[in-house]
Amino acid sequence: MSLHVMYYGMLAEITGLAEEVWVADAQLTVGGFRNQILEKYPAMREKKFKIAVNQKISEDFAPIDTQSEIALLPPFAGG
Repeated sequence: MSLHVMYYGMLAEITGLAEEVWVADAQLTVGGFRNQILEKYPAMREKKFKIAVNQKISEDFAPIDTQSEIALLPPFAGG
């Protein structure tokens, strides 16, 4: 399964990337993806962030379909 992953804010700084293609096994959940991303980028363990799948913030139990677009979103500050 091929996923388009986008990083924003401090998460882009940690990865050094704005986006990447993530190759994962079939039947991946948001929680499973979170575990994989934290393994690849351990500095993210200390950061809070949400994961959006196809432009919808998702819970860890939600499945990720093939060819999904994933966005890692740090907390937003407004003013």
